[in-house]
Amino acid sequence: MALTQGHCIACCDRNRRGGLKRIWLMEQGGITGPIVYAGAGAGPGNDTHGGEFIDFPGVTWYEFEFDRGTAGFTANATRENGSTMVNVELEFYIPKITEEINSRLRELTESCGVYALCETYADDCDAVAPETYFFILGYDKVFEKKAYLEFASGEQTTGVGLQDANGTAVKLAGVHAEYPREIMVIVNSTNTSQSNVTLHDNIQLWQGTGTSVCTDAWITAYVAAP
Repeated sequence: MALTQGHCIACCDRNRRGGLKRIWLMEQGGITGPIVYAGAGAGPGNDTHGGEFIDFPGVTWYEFEFDRGTAGFTANATRENGSTMVNVELEFYIPKITEEINSRLRELTESCGVYALCETYADDCDAVAPETYFFILGYDKVFEKKAYLEFASGEQTTGVGLQDANGTAVKLAGVHAEYPREIMVIVNSTNTSQSNVTLHDNIQLWQGTGTSVCTDAWITAYVAAP
């Protein structure tokens, strides 16, 4: 791959926001169809730069809520003998220690690899309807499914004082052969698959149960124009 263009920094880029807004996790076997990448200018609103995910079908995404200001991911690349490896880490903090939480943590420790769908607070600077960015961790164009994330650590503490923190800092980690790719997704607040003027030609993310219970599974699927 050769350089094809430069990069411009807009005023909005200097007024960026850090951190993650929402996180969904899915086990490695949850992909239900082919993964599709965008061509340049071929995505929603013709705004894709090329290479983003425009279809990443799955029916067993689960949202993991966390304390505000505790979630983020890092992607640190190194190059040796002509090959680039990117160490990816995702971390978030779950408040309070309960059996319900520890049950989910036990599942994470025993999982055979997971994918993460992460929504950032940063947006695309659209003055009318700004959209936040979503990224996929645990899958890339080189390693594909083998880029999965694994449970790396879970630091749990009750604290010792009444005002001490009580919860678990979770970290998932994996190795990519490239930096994480954006996914062109829209969260469908109606919790049903839509195909209308507003939402078509996108990957939609919704809960197939038609409810808004945060523990229920979410679905990702590309929805074409009517």
